[in-house]
Amino acid sequence: MTWVGLVRKNLLRRPVRTLLTSAGVALGVGLIVALLSISAGVEQTAGDLIHLGRADFGLFQSGVSDATRSLLPESLETKIAREPGVAQTARIYLLVTSVQGRQSSLVFGLAPDEFPARRLTLLAGDRSAALVGDAAARTFHARPGSTLGIAGRRFRVSGVFHSGDRFEDQGVVLPLPTVQTLAKRPGEVTTIAVTVALGARPQAVASRLERRYGITAIVEPGQAVKVDTSSRLVIDVGWVISVLALIVGGIGVTNTMAMSVFERVREIGILRAVGWSGRRIALLIVSEAVGIALVALALGLALGLLAAHLFTTRTGLSTLVSPRFTAGVFAWGLAFALGVGIIGAVYPAWRALRLSPIEALRRE
Repeated sequence: MTWVGLVRKNLLRRPVRTLLTSAGVALGVGLIVALLSISAGVEQTAGDLIHLGRADFGLFQSGVSDATRSLLPESLETKIAREPGVAQTARIYLLVTSVQGRQSSLVFGLAPDEFPARRLTLLAGDRSAALVGDAAARTFHARPGSTLGIAGRRFRVSGVFHSGDRFEDQGVVLPLPTVQTLAKRPGEVTTIAVTVALGARPQAVASRLERRYGITAIVEPGQAVKVDTSSRLVIDVGWVISVLALIVGGIGVTNTMAMSVFERVREIGILRAVGWSGRRIALLIVSEAVGIALVALALGLALGLLAAHLFTTRTGLSTLVSPRFTAGVFAWGLAFALGVGIIGAVYPAWRALRLSPIEALRRE
């Protein structure tokens, strides 16, 4: 019998116990995968939104549930524009609403004379009315001269643009006052985009503005959780649960493998009598624990995929955030599963090492 076959046979001796132990570890794996994929999704979304119009950073209201719920007074832009190191500023309103009946579409309110609007590359038509990103034009089958239903109103499409920004190209651009009216927030914007003067460091300028005005500046995508309190809460609570799952999973694997050793004392004694070394016995125990971890990994990945989608669709996370399942996310899930399995095998393997062949063969 091969080594893998022997491990498989031993694990299937108590299939229910093996499955329950794997399920406990899978909970931790699933949480790790879900949390890291959500974090990656938040960073990707932030990277697209804070650099609208190729801005160096964006300014947001502090402590909001997500970036689209930020509200800043429009008059703040004038003050920001006078700050040292600031080259250009722009007011932006990010409105998540229905477009052509499609919920959670993004509408951008831009001032035509500010840099985010000026930097749009027009592919067709003109800038006299609503502009549609090229990706949105394909989705909504829109072209210059057609109309779009936005938040219960009809707007004529005057042009199609391309910006290179994923969200902007999937959205619709309207004049800032129009979007403020749709949102019933006159005189307010969700973000102020900033470009810094030549030679100035974006992070230094952003930090100074944060301290002076009590707002949040996002320079890098990884800083998005400074604004997005919903995702931060979910992630923080999730990490606590993951640590608990690590402890519970480790205890479960330890208990399962310890019971396995106890039930197979005579078998271990026979193996030692026919020439198996203590290290080889210990390696068998560790291999069985790793087998449990691999089963848990498969269950945990499926659980993580489901949990990540539930977190982003059923909680307060922005509808703009989609989980990103990168190789790094799956690597962390694998590391967690194997770590729990190996840690859980330490005590049972040590116990098996201490068994002498004669003592083991005397056991009934």
